[in-house]
Amino acid sequence: MQDCVGEFVHINVEYAGPESLAVGAVFSKDIAFGDHAWTVHCFPRGAPDDDGAGEYLSIHLVNANRARNARVLFEASVLGRAASGAAAASAAVTPPGLYCTCRRLVDYPAKDSFRWRLPKIARTSDLAEHCVVGGHIAVVCRVVVLRHSGPIPVPPSSYAADLDSLWPRKRPLGEPDVSFAVDGNTFPVNCRVLAARSAVFKAELLADGAPDAAPEIDRGMQAIRPRHEIRAATFRALLLYIYCDRLPRDGECGGGGGGGGLSTELLRKLLAAADLYALDRLKLMCAKKLWEEMSVDTVSKTLWYAVRHSCPEPYYLCQENGNFFYCKS
Repeated sequence: MQDCVGEFVHINVEYAGPESLAVGAVFSKDIAFGDHAWTVHCFPRGAPDDDGAGEYLSIHLVNANRARNARVLFEASVLGRAASGAAAASAAVTPPGLYCTCRRLVDYPAKDSFRWRLPKIARTSDLAEHCVVGGHIAVVCRVVVLRHSGPIPVPPSSYAADLDSLWPRKRPLGEPDVSFAVDGNTFPVNCRVLAARSAVFKAELLADGAPDAAPEIDRGMQAIRPRHEIRAATFRALLLYIYCDRLPRDGECGGGGGGGGLSTELLRKLLAAADLYALDRLKLMCAKKLWEEMSVDTVSKTLWYAVRHSCPEPYYLCQENGNFFYCKS
């Protein structure tokens, strides 16, 4: 289970119409739990420097105690009337419904700010029609601190043990004896190293999977192609894990999102490759990194990759924590 603590706060906003409050008018409430202290600011017509100021309700979260590093789920919901039109007169005594909800996952402290915004939550022109009850709008906010306890555990490295299996018979490690052709790129590798790290490579490269049955490589023969469809950047990242036991750093694999960094898309492809080549620890390393960088924009595709490639941990975490990344407006 995800290790987390959190609290709700209710903000009652006086509202007589879009022009009844100036841009920047604010209603604030404090949230405190454990050693965490926060202030929630609700701007019915937006803060002056918000995107959409004057036309949208926005909510800001400010960290009041500049606490240690953590990951925070910030959620805001605007309640709506249970009735409209001719039935609006009875709405004051009817339980409210949920009009809109917005969520954001943030890391703090940020490099340049201790304030996070949820802009454009709802149009101010719609609030009077759908949300005002007795001259007020009800806003409910939730702050959940996800403690850094490693939500997706990664098993200890077996790198040393994998390569140690090569030493008793003094098998060579350095000289490439086979090469792979991927996307017009050639990757010279040592088949015994790949076989020591991956049972799939072992079956593909060593005859009958026997440790001493390395194929005789004709140096003039054409490079072989991987049996599974894979891009060059992904294969390079796969080899980096096999040889160095780590994920790529920015710029090491190229093709990862414009700047050659470790993009979300490259991590997804690497997770898929790790599944194909039975590299379970690499798969969990990718899943952990993808979870740490999860957002509303990436959650759907990332969960599809994870579930498709037998790595359900990110999906379970989303379920356990109430579908954090769902956003409705």
